[in-house]
Amino acid sequence: MKNEKDIKKTMGNTGEFGFIDKIRESLKSKNPSVTLGIGDDAAIFKPTPGHELVFTTDMLVEGRHFDFKLITPWQLGAKTMAVNISDCAAMGAKPTVAVVSLGVPKNFPVADLEAFYDGMKSWGESFGAQIVGGDTVGSDQFVVNIAMIGEVESGRALKRSGAQVGDALFVTGTLGDSAAGLHALQNPSAKGKEITSILIKRHLTPVPRFNSGRHLATNRLATSAIDISDGLSSEVHHLCGESGVGAEVHEEGVPLSASLLHYCEENKLNPLDFALHGGEDYELLFTVPLNKISEVVQKLAGETGVACKAIGRMVPKAKGITLISKKAQRVPLESKGFDHFSKKG
Repeated sequence: MKNEKDIKKTMGNTGEFGFIDKIRESLKSKNPSVTLGIGDDAAIFKPTPGHELVFTTDMLVEGRHFDFKLITPWQLGAKTMAVNISDCAAMGAKPTVAVVSLGVPKNFPVADLEAFYDGMKSWGESFGAQIVGGDTVGSDQFVVNIAMIGEVESGRALKRSGAQVGDALFVTGTLGDSAAGLHALQNPSAKGKEITSILIKRHLTPVPRFNSGRHLATNRLATSAIDISDGLSSEVHHLCGESGVGAEVHEEGVPLSASLLHYCEENKLNPLDFALHGGEDYELLFTVPLNKISEVVQKLAGETGVACKAIGRMVPKAKGITLISKKAQRVPLESKGFDHFSKKG
């Protein structure tokens, strides 16, 4: 239990280097590939022979991506790490090391920052990612950026650009839960309290589909992949844009959880809006050639414990990107997911 003196410590009276000294031992690298960790001008990492390096980075800004009234420092740390691990998963890569850059207000409690690091550390290490360094600066608001390196066997990385006309379009898990969880947090008077905890958990501590991405890559089952961070509608457009194809998405194929359906029924909301445009599900959207569909359907869930479902197919670019309703009506699928610079974002 922390005493009163510890609770009153802020970054203003502790300082950058004082805080680094506090957390350095807990972040000591256990990865034998890290030959030099925290404490020097830069970390040193020795790649695995026969592998390519995957490099990703994500930034989260207080007031834009999160609100400390709705998320704890530990949860934010875990989620920040999960966002980057999800990018590695979408490439079929194993996360290895990460560096963390922070902008922290002067009055930010040291105890909360320690909890934030603990969330990053525990979530990262559970997927094999080790924090090996970073930078901390003063800021008017809390800002975090993680840069992460992953490894994938040479020639087996999943890319957005490999989808072919005729490929089936698949997704892991269920969609819309995270957006509904955020809606529940922002609307505490919403009905369905017995199931909101499930949705809120999906939003605050998402689980990246690391095993699914690795299985698809190592077994050469997918022609392309992307993680669903901004929303299904946006990610389909990203995938099609990079691959130079179009897509048909079947409304009846979009997987919706029982919790989402119940929450939307209770509150007179459309679950498809959450699933198509909500974002932050961190599921994988991927394409599969026809001759490998049965293998994906039969083995992916068994090998990873995460279900997957076909939601459509890739078509010539000239046919555009279409949503086919349950009544077989065809309408353009507009990209309405999260956009950092949109008026609604």
